[in-house]
Amino acid sequence: MSKNMDDYLQEGIYGSKQTKPDERRLFLGSLRERAAFVLTQEQVSQQKGIQAFDEALKKHHDVELLFNAQHSLNTLSPYRRIALKHEKNYTIIDEDSNKHAYGIVVAYNHAVDLDDIFYKEATPVQKDKEAPKSKPSFFDKLFGKN
Repeated sequence: MSKNMDDYLQEGIYGSKQTKPDERRLFLGSLRERAAFVLTQEQVSQQKGIQAFDEALKKHHDVELLFNAQHSLNTLSPYRRIALKHEKNYTIIDEDSNKHAYGIVVAYNHAVDLDDIFYKEATPVQKDKEAPKSKPSFFDKLFGKN
């Protein structure tokens, strides 16, 4: 009986225990298995992935939007406009642990466990530069090799 009383007192002092607290801090209070789309803090500060964010909201219905309060409202304004365009409510999460969390998380309130949730920036396709032709060596010239 004393163990139950201790648990009750601990919950009263510190709050109820949570599963995966590190993952919840990283995903702004949600879990990886619930996330549908994620932008890092760097991507949000550079305002990248705005079009992908819009497409994610078109694709995923009944999601909650979690914005990291480490960014100013001016930085978040394009994402907020898109959320309002799709008539989605959003929550700005302001906690001390947000310094290492993601910038924006689009999450369901149940597990969906999608594989590809992170925004990947398109890298420009670089043409393979042809290796410069080297001059034939003296011996190649001597023996007729090109």
